[in-house]
Amino acid sequence: MDIYGFEERDEMNRVTLSMDDFTLFKLASMQIPASSNYGLGVRTDYILMDVPGYDPSNCFVLITPSQYAPYEQPGYDDGWGMIPTYRELGGTRIAIYTYVNRRRPTGVGNNYEDEWWENVCASTIEAVRFR
Repeated sequence: MDIYGFEERDEMNRVTLSMDDFTLFKLASMQIPASSNYGLGVRTDYILMDVPGYDPSNCFVLITPSQYAPYEQPGYDDGWGMIPTYRELGGTRIAIYTYVNRRRPTGVGNNYEDEWWENVCASTIEAVRFR
């Protein structure tokens, strides 16, 4: 288990803030590869990340892209890819989603068609506990 923290001292060299006050513990890490795909219908699947020791009251999920776009991104899909999202399922289980479900107009009256769309960049997902 990796431990991250720091120590702060005052002018008398006394410890005023240390890892005993606030420490982060990396509980688990997962790599998500870049992927791009789409299809008709609604998806409900997810990647399960089961992390022993994970408790939503003192833990969080951190998602970091493995590579960033070399230009200012416009705020809409430009083909670079987006980061995955997550949802806590309760207990130690976390669902990782790499797609979105959406409805698009068919062009016939007010009819819509369900589709899913996946366009994620390679990312690292970490479950972290703080104390």
